[in-house]
Amino acid sequence: MMTSSDVLHSASQRTLPSHTQMYTVKMDSLRTPKDDRRRAQHNEVERRRRDKINNWIVTLSKIIPDCSIDGTKTGASKGGILSKACDYIGELKQHNQRLQESLRAAERLQMDNELLRRQLKELKCENTLLRALLEHHSIVTISDASKQ
Repeated sequence: MMTSSDVLHSASQRTLPSHTQMYTVKMDSLRTPKDDRRRAQHNEVERRRRDKINNWIVTLSKIIPDCSIDGTKTGASKGGILSKACDYIGELKQHNQRLQESLRAAERLQMDNELLRRQLKELKCENTLLRALLEHHSIVTISDASKQ
């Protein structure tokens, strides 16, 4: 068995580190200048990415009607700008679809008009031939009688 002095002596040799001391020591011992450089590079790349996204959102806000950012708190939020952009794109798609339908209808009308012009030309030619035939047989037509 151990004597009381042995217990006290062994207790003084054994020290338990606190959790914060272990964490600090662990982080300090594992971080290297290479890790710091890599972290700094990552932070810079991430900052540039966020800046690009923010710039595109500002550009969108300038393009979308009723959606402007003036750089103050009164400007629309990023989410609001993106929401309005989606709504506006949907409206543009619907408008584009209506315009395409109108264009197809106009093209159909144009084809119908061309067909009617051809038919009119053919009928005029046929009418001229029939008038000549009537005149050849000495038959007076109503329009000829009104001319006299």
